[in-house]
Amino acid sequence: MHQPANPTYAKVLLFSLFALSFTGCASFDFPSLDLSPDGTKYVSGGGGGEFNGFDETMDETVYNKVREAQANNAIVFQVQGDSDASRVLPLPPDGKSVFVSTLLTQSGAVKKMGGVAPILYRSSPQSIGGVRMAVKMSPGGKTVVPESDYALRPGDRVYVQRSAGIDMKNLFSATLGI
Repeated sequence: MHQPANPTYAKVLLFSLFALSFTGCASFDFPSLDLSPDGTKYVSGGGGGEFNGFDETMDETVYNKVREAQANNAIVFQVQGDSDASRVLPLPPDGKSVFVSTLLTQSGAVKKMGGVAPILYRSSPQSIGGVRMAVKMSPGGKTVVPESDYALRPGDRVYVQRSAGIDMKNLFSATLGI
């Protein structure tokens, strides 16, 4: 049998091949065809691994209403569980600002639902469904916290759902008999 000339060389070579077998192709930087227009290698999935397009509150009808609202200086207002799933509401023609808190109060959503958890989707060319902007509410979900009381722009979509905190409060009260 043939013995290698230098046994240390053979051991180093075997160890290197063994270590290299566990690194995978990620350790090599192969040239590739970059198809993204902004030069990034990966497409961002948005926050939390979520698709940055439609969400569960957006469908084709709502998308068309958002486009209509953009063209007509209006917003889209959606209330979870409402028979009229989404309404296009005009903004004042004189340019006066309308805030999320004003919309919630004048629409009667807070009074009807008790406490709400609204979400503002600001229309953006980078996202089909709009950029999600959290609207923070006071405990109980009846008042918008001032730092998140956004002024509405044409094409904005406000989705209002019942606050989960209210459901837990009612469940807790029912359990204790309060």
